[in-house]
Amino acid sequence: MTRILFDRILFATDFSPASIVALPYAAAIARHFGAKLYLAYVIPPDAYDLIPVDERDPALENIRAHAEGQMAAVRARPLLEGLSHEVLVDHGVVWPMLSAMAEKHEINLIVIGTHGRRGVEKMLLGSIAEEILRCAQDPLLMVGPENSIAPKREAKPQRILYATDFSPESEPAMHYACTLAKEYEATLFFLHVAQDVWKEPITTRMQAADFFSLRLAEKHWVLEEGVTPEFRVDFNPVRAECILDTAGELQIELIVLGVRGARFPRVAAHLPGPTAYDVVSHARCPVLVIRGGPQLKKEAPHPERAGDGLKA
Repeated sequence: MTRILFDRILFATDFSPASIVALPYAAAIARHFGAKLYLAYVIPPDAYDLIPVDERDPALENIRAHAEGQMAAVRARPLLEGLSHEVLVDHGVVWPMLSAMAEKHEINLIVIGTHGRRGVEKMLLGSIAEEILRCAQDPLLMVGPENSIAPKREAKPQRILYATDFSPESEPAMHYACTLAKEYEATLFFLHVAQDVWKEPITTRMQAADFFSLRLAEKHWVLEEGVTPEFRVDFNPVRAECILDTAGELQIELIVLGVRGARFPRVAAHLPGPTAYDVVSHARCPVLVIRGGPQLKKEAPHPERAGDGLKA
């Protein structure tokens, strides 16, 4: 059996309600995969930049002590009971510090909640979540402000939606979607949103499954063995809107998207976001954003699944 390797999970928080809402998902996934969970907080520069240099060290110690007190409250939550976990607290520019933590501890999944800032607020304040989305090489699970799917104690999404534009960046996300559908024995839906019907090799008489078969063959993309998605093709100039409408219609519990990076991610975090960030900001379920290829491991079938029809 092929499984995705989620055995070291980093949950990043700023202790706001918007970030803490993602903790139950991090814990549920860690419980399912038997993973170690890292609880991370980075003290941002604006918390100490205005403090005189000769007073900065003791001030930082006080800030750190306060952060560790808040982290102790997070650790005391019942949902972490029985989970292997560790606290990471440091100071600096948020994403570079989180990236260093992820590299040091060989993280293979990052989980964050986001305020979903849009418009003028985003232009003024920026979005740390989008900067992470633009930069993170590891799979990133994002929980937005409109999320309404209550996580179970152990993660087990039953309806997964993978949205693709057939760009090279969307191929790794397809493999994650397929492997997770196999892992959770979930129903998997493939969605392609055509923004310009005249540029698409599809007619009103072509079935969505035929269209996907042609495009997958053109791209030399191969589905995971034993996974048979349900295919949907829609036409809408606004991809994010169509993805969200389809997710609502199908009662999706997890959306999987591929994303391309930005040349200047800190600048991009102040500008109108990519489709993935638009989806995260309004999705009623978590969104798994993928940039790199799957981190998989081979293992013997689980004893309880020996007769479930999955091939070893």
